[in-house]
Order: sequence, then structure tokens, then C-alpha cells
Amino acid sequence: MGNSVLDDLLSYPKLIKRIEESDNPALTKKKVVANFNEMKADYSPSYLKSMAKFFDATLPRLYDGVSFNENETDLNALLEEASVVLVPNHQSHADYIAINYKFFKQYKRMLYVAGGDNLNIFPIGKIFRKSGCFFIRRSFQNDILYKFTMEAYLFALLKRKEPIEFFFEGGRTRSGKLRPPKYGLYQMLLEAHSHLPDAKERGLAFVPVSIAHEYVPEQKALAKEMMGGKKVKESTGQLFGLFKLMAYQFGKIHISLGKPQYAHKLDDPEQNKLNVRELAFKCFRSVGDQMVITPTNLLVLILLDEPSGALKWNDIILKAQAILEYCQQYDIPFTEGLKASKLEDSIGRAMDILIGNNKVDVIGQSEGTSLFYAIKKNCRGELLFFKNTIVHHFIIPWTISLAWFNVFSGEIDNVDDLKAFFVKQRDMLKMEFYLPTVKEYYAKTLRILSNAVGREITNLQDAIEFTNKDLYEVASKLSLFARSLTYINEAYFVSALTLESFQKDGVDHFKAADYMKRFVDVFKAEILSQRIIRFAESQNVELMKTALTYFEQIGVLGYEDNSYVIANRAKLDEFIQSTEKTLKDQLKLNFKVV
Repeated sequence: MGNSVLDDLLSYPKLIKRIEESDNPALTKKKVVANFNEMKADYSPSYLKSMAKFFDATLPRLYDGVSFNENETDLNALLEEASVVLVPNHQSHADYIAINYKFFKQYKRMLYVAGGDNLNIFPIGKIFRKSGCFFIRRSFQNDILYKFTMEAYLFALLKRKEPIEFFFEGGRTRSGKLRPPKYGLYQMLLEAHSHLPDAKERGLAFVPVSIAHEYVPEQKALAKEMMGGKKVKESTGQLFGLFKLMAYQFGKIHISLGKPQYAHKLDDPEQNKLNVRELAFKCFRSVGDQMVITPTNLLVLILLDEPSGALKWNDIILKAQAILEYCQQYDIPFTEGLKASKLEDSIGRAMDILIGNNKVDVIGQSEGTSLFYAIKKNCRGELLFFKNTIVHHFIIPWTISLAWFNVFSGEIDNVDDLKAFFVKQRDMLKMEFYLPTVKEYYAKTLRILSNAVGREITNLQDAIEFTNKDLYEVASKLSLFARSLTYINEAYFVSALTLESFQKDGVDHFKAADYMKRFVDVFKAEILSQRIIRFAESQNVELMKTALTYFEQIGVLGYEDNSYVIANRAKLDEFIQSTEKTLKDQLKLNFKVV
């Protein structure tokens, strides 16, 4: 019989050296074994088969299904020839179940999943362990022996040719937007793999995995945190509470594989740091590119982009068709159910889910009256989660729409001003999303402009020389996305007004907590006045924080004596004036989508 996992772990060269060179090798080894017992999965084949049967019966009561798309990745073949690590994004605790369930059903194999030790609570921790989850402390930077044990555990799994999975964001997204990748497990896996006897022959392949839920079980709690509520610590009651949501409808879960990214450890430490970072962001970008448009997030995108929030069914379908035409043209993935013949039924099912879950109002139900659909005002912040999962696909057409208001009105009349406008918007958005490179940004901009006017546009000078007819073509074809990220501009505008209010009140120094409190007051006054601010979801804690960081980075804010100060009032005034104009321009937009 082969070695046990513990035997393989204790054969890790770095751990052997650490134990032998310690003052008390026996005690050090004992600590290693204790660390191993704390983190290890306790895989039980019979238990996993029983759980699969349980979910065969349970999942259909909660979900319309779990779709699994390998795309061009032959995962079965990859499992035979390489050490495989799946790296998914993380939207819900249900991710663990969905991915492991489909993996086991499809490949008849166990998947070892790294989970935070916050989930290691009785009795759910035991269930996770027996299903292949191993637990990692949230922080262990100062415990070198624990780090080496973790590396050795990964080494043991790789040596045994077991597939591994970890969520690269490090935790669930609260906003729906992809979070920047954490590097720790990437680095440890590269290190562990480098010590395998067959490391060169059996490569290390990281497979990006995009997971998208049409409805997230814990959505209300996540939204509450995003809007300023305190994070609730995971508990047995909270996790088991997910199984009590039988009255809700969750639609489908969509799992999509990206192209494997091969990597190996580099000898030079500094070069290896760059190597790890590049690997992490390749996987991150792949997940973003593969993030599928689902009926629910498409419907939410359409409803949230209307300031009034109320739309007729025919207008919703027309907008959905126009967005999907754009997706087809620019290779943005969407679900099978959104293809032409199935579109209206799929959007109808998504609407039923939102109405059934009490998130959407149906207005005008009497006979002979047109029906309107509107997201309930108190649910806009909650449903922003679903829009945020896909809105990164539409950043460039949104930016072009904003620019073309200024070109049309004569505010921008030369290439330098146009480039400066793009750079300013990009600098702000990079606080919220990981964006394409500047080169990719401009290349796609020229492609979109070329398609809009029906001829090749090779540089921005050509765009500046557009006729009024050309400008109208661009504006009308991209107007669909003109409000897609307006809520971010609104949040940054209110943030700037908040900073201005400190100076008006003679407050020279202020803390982040003072800013957060005052932001809420300024936002309430602005949205009640209906002067510019229209989107209730513009007020959320994540945007408040990123706006503060943005103003610090561009030099509007300074930091001294543990407090913020206004460092550049002129720059703050310029931002307020230009953003106010942009928001007013967006409110004037009234192109009809046909």
C-alpha cells in the first residue's frame, strides 16, 4: 500500500530541513502533525457518493440546473497529463457545492478545495472535510512552521496527483465585482510543485473557472454589508440557514472553464514574485472574460439603468436583444437560454424569479393597462450585485458614450483632450475594476467606432473629424450603455461634494469615519433634491472607500497627523464641475433602442 498523505507531507524537503534544524526536532514534528490535523481534508468516497445522491434530490428543488461548460479545455485529458488547480471566482457559499458536485458527477473524482477556517464549525466543518475541503487559517504570516506545513500539504496532494481548487479572490465578493487576486496560494503551489520528482514532466496547470449565479442564496446579507451593515460571522445557524430557503427561486448556476495557464517557479526571487503576480492576473482576466451573461443579470442591468426603474415588457426585450447583438459582435459569452428563439422565455423566467423573491414590482395589473416592471426601491442596492458581475464587459462603450457627448457639444475638439478624457475615466474606473491595458482600450475603442460608422477608423484624429451624422450614429448605437456605470460617477461626485463640505465648514482635518458619515448625509440631500443624483445604489460603502482612495491617489487629498486634509482645492473643484456636467449630459440622453 502507498504512503499516507501524512507520510508524503513529511517527505517535503523544506519541511524535513525545518524539523532537523530546529532546537527540538521531536516537538517541531509534533507541531507539524497538529497543523496537518487542523487543516487536512478527511475524504470519504462513500460519504461523497451519499452527498451526491442527496444533492441529486435537493438541487432541483432550489435551482433550475447547474450548467458546466468546458469550452475548449479537455479537463479529463489535462488531469492525466498535469497537476491541475482550479481557480474560480467566489460569489456564494453555494460555490463549494456547485463546483464539487459537478466535478464529481462529470469526472468521478474528488476535488480538494481550500477553504477558510471560518467555515470549520460544527457540524458543517465535518461535512466539508469529508467532501474534500481542507481548512486554512485566515492569516499565518508570522507562523513559518504553519506555512511550511501548508506547502507540504499541497506538495502531498500534488504528489498524489489530486486536483486542487482555491478561490483566487480570497473570499466572497460583496458587490458582485471581481476582487483582485490574492497571491499566497499561487506562490505556495508553485513552490510545492517545484519539489516534485517529476515536476518538469508533469506541468502545473491553473484552470480559471467563472461561476455565475442567477440568484445568490445569501444575497440579502451580502448586500447589507456592501451598503454599510456589519459583516456577520459565519455560524452553523447561518450556513444551515441556506438550506431553509426552499421558498426562494434561484434559477441556474453557470460554471465555465477558461484556458489553462501553465506556470513554474523561477529561481530568482524577485522575478518569481512578478511571475506569481502575472499568473494570478492571467487567471483573473480569464475569469472576467468568461463571466457569462445570464438572464437575471441581463434583466437587472436593463432595469437598473433606467433612473425611473419602470419599463414595459416590449422595451425590456428590445434592450435585451440589442445588448446581446453587441455581445455577439465582441465575443462576450452569454447563456444558451439567451439565444434568439429562447430569449423571451428565459427573460420571463428571470422576471418570475425576481417577482417571486419580492424584488420587482408589477405596475398596472388591471385589464387594458400596459404592464410596467420596476425594481423595488429598497432592493436596488441588493440587485446591483448581479449587474456588477457583468458590467465590466461594457466599460468601453460606456466611456465612448460619455466622450461623444463632449465631442458633439464641442467641449472636446482635439485629440489631446479626447485622450485626456479617456485617461481620466480609466483612472477612476481602475479603482473599481481590473481594466484592459491602455493599448487594448484604444484598440477596442477604434473597433467599436469603426463598426458604429460603417468604415475603418484607424486613429482618434479620424474620430475627432466625425460629421454630425457620424456622431449621431455612435451615440445612438452606444446609448444603450450610456448609464451602465453612472452609479459610479454619481458616487465619486457625492464623495467630492462631501470633501468640499468639510472645507466649507472650516474642517481642516477629518478621519475616514467622519467622511463616511458625512457622505451619507450629503447623498441623502442630493438624491432628495433630484438635481443630479438619480441612482439609490450609488450610496454604498465599497464606492465610498474607493472614491476616498482615488482622491488621495490623484493628489486632491493628503494625509497628515493620522487625518485626511484637502491638498488641492483647485483639482477638487475641477472634478466637481466636470463630473456634474457629465451627469447632466447623461440625464439628457433619450435615444430609443430599436
